[in-house]
Amino acid sequence: MRLRKCAMKRDEIIASGGAHCDAGFILGILGISFAVLGAISDAMNTILILEPTSWLLLAVVTCLIALASFIAWALAVLLDAMEVKGEKQSSD
Repeated sequence: MRLRKCAMKRDEIIASGGAHCDAGFILGILGISFAVLGAISDAMNTILILEPTSWLLLAVVTCLIALASFIAWALAVLLDAMEVKGEKQSSD
């Protein structure tokens, strides 16, 4: 039985950079929304679907996933810049 290949090629990483940036932005906004819902729930002393602590934990997890998406985007930008720099040096 052969395991699935986990590594991506450089071109695949660069191509998926925009999607990672968009996902990070959306997840970041979602995390901030969860934090605001938790703060409102705590200030009103009521339960809005979840306890305020659960909203906070959900916000933290969502923002950590957004951070991972932004790191993947930064990797794509770095690899693209290294590729362009290498092409520029080889043409000089």
